[in-house]
Order: sequence, then structure tokens, then C-alpha cells
Amino acid sequence: YQLEYLSIPGNDFTGTLPATLGTLTKLTGFFAYDNSFSGPIPEELGLVESLEEIALSDNRLTGTIPESLYNLYNIEYLN
Repeated sequence: YQLEYLSIPGNDFTGTLPATLGTLTKLTGFFAYDNSFSGPIPEELGLVESLEEIALSDNRLTGTIPESLYNLYNIEYLN
């Protein structure tokens, strides 16, 4: 089995988003909004071709949206 949906909003998590998110190849939804994550969005997230929904608002993320995310053709929601 492999994780398809990760929803962790509003938990006041800190630190950076791990590059290992890119290994979750079956992930369709990633919701980590309303936390205190910092640093950049990992470029490796763009390796998860199955992603349809990403919500990362209300964190302390820095930098730009990684170019790899522009290659995710299944994205329906990005916040």
C-alpha cells in the first residue's frame, strides 16, 4: 500500500517540507496549510505525477513555486 492522501492542516508543525515527499508516487492530495512550515517548497514534489490537489497556504514558506510543479498535468487545485 502507498499513501494517496496526506492531510495535516492546522497542527502548528514547524520545520521544512521534506524532499522525500517526492517518493510518494501515488499521492493525489497534499494538504499542509495553516501550519508553520518554513523554507522552500521542495522541487521533488514535482516528481509526484499523480498529484491533483496541493494546499500549502498560511505557512512561512519562502521562495518561488518550483518549476517542477508546472509539469504536474493532473493538478486541479493549488493554494
